[in-house]
Amino acid sequence: MRRLIVTDSTSDLPAEYVNRYGIRVLPVTVILDGKSHRDGIDISRDVFYRNYDAYKTKSTQAIRYEEYALEYMQFTQKYDEILILHCSKHLSETCHIAEQVHQDFQKDHHCRVEIVDSKLCSMGLGMMVINAARSFETGKSMEETLAALRVDYENMGNFMALPTLKYLKKGGKISGFKALFGLAIGIKPVLQFDDGKLEVATKLFGKQKNMILSMLDTIREDIGDQAITLSIVHAREGGIVQNLKDVFEATFPCREIYVARFGPSIAINSGPDTTAVMYIKHPA
Repeated sequence: MRRLIVTDSTSDLPAEYVNRYGIRVLPVTVILDGKSHRDGIDISRDVFYRNYDAYKTKSTQAIRYEEYALEYMQFTQKYDEILILHCSKHLSETCHIAEQVHQDFQKDHHCRVEIVDSKLCSMGLGMMVINAARSFETGKSMEETLAALRVDYENMGNFMALPTLKYLKKGGKISGFKALFGLAIGIKPVLQFDDGKLEVATKLFGKQKNMILSMLDTIREDIGDQAITLSIVHAREGGIVQNLKDVFEATFPCREIYVARFGPSIAINSGPDTTAVMYIKHPA
């Protein structure tokens, strides 16, 4: 049976896993100073971060319906089963577009297509994609794979640390008053996903250099003595990665650790210095 896993570039999947499992990553559109780029194809993360502060305007767009429909029709002619996992509907229209395309063209093929709103982004989504690919690789059925993904989601933890609110303000993700208030008193928010929405997990103040580690007690309370699969995601600089890796390995039983980099679609709104840890707990 010919089977395919599809996701979008907000998953921040490292290339080695995309290549290893033959995952198809559809690029969202990044608009920089009025010019459109396909994330990861027309612009690399290195180029994006190198010029981050020079761009006068930055925004993103979901994959266009016409582009998605073309990909969908090609996939469904080649494969027997396709599992599509996308970024949270609260952050992107891509999943809605996938569902619309499927509704419009499902009678034109005999391929089974399942579409999942991950209710996550970045490596929260990315870990689910990798696990789905491994499930397919080991011969698990679509039903078994979907059931395992639901368990992964229920056991997902995620914390995204933003050193400043100014990029959220520019991206229109919070009101101008709240952003200005936060800037004035030095709030450094740590966000997490709650049913697909990014919510404030805590508000830190002062000059914390490692905001994730300042929340270690909260993370320890969530994980307990369970084993985890961990993702560490950084933006412009990766200097904090080894420190986080060392602490998490010393504190928790880590089955596997992924290191990834935020793509433009997330960093445009969160800023170039965002750091995150995302993990799946494995109950004994």
